[in-house]
Amino acid sequence: MADIQLEPGESLIGQGMMAYWEPVLGGSCDVWRGTIFVTNKRVCFRISWTSHMEFELKLSEIRGFTVGKHLFATKVTIHSKAKEKFTVTGFPVKKLQGWLKQMGVQKI
Repeated sequence: MADIQLEPGESLIGQGMMAYWEPVLGGSCDVWRGTIFVTNKRVCFRISWTSHMEFELKLSEIRGFTVGKHLFATKVTIHSKAKEKFTVTGFPVKKLQGWLKQMGVQKI
C-alpha cells in the first residue's frame, strides 16, 4: 500500500483501500480507487495508479462526517467547513468512522 510523508508531530491513525466518489456535472460521479490516510492532523486520499492526492483536508478544515447507504454499501461523507463533500466507500468504512472519531471529528 502507498504511504504518505508525515509532518513533524504527525502520526498515522489508519489507512485503507477505498473508493472515492467525485461528483461531476449532471448529477453523476466518477469513482476513483485509492488509499485513504487518516492522521492526527489530516485526512487524505491518493488515487492508486498515480501519486496524485485527490483530496487532503487538515483537521481544522473538517466540519464533520455523515454515514449513509448506496444500495448495499455503507458510505462515509466528510464535510469540510468550506461546504465541500468527500464521499468514500469500501471495506474499511467502519474503521474509517473510528479513525475520524479518534482524530476528533464529530458525526453530524
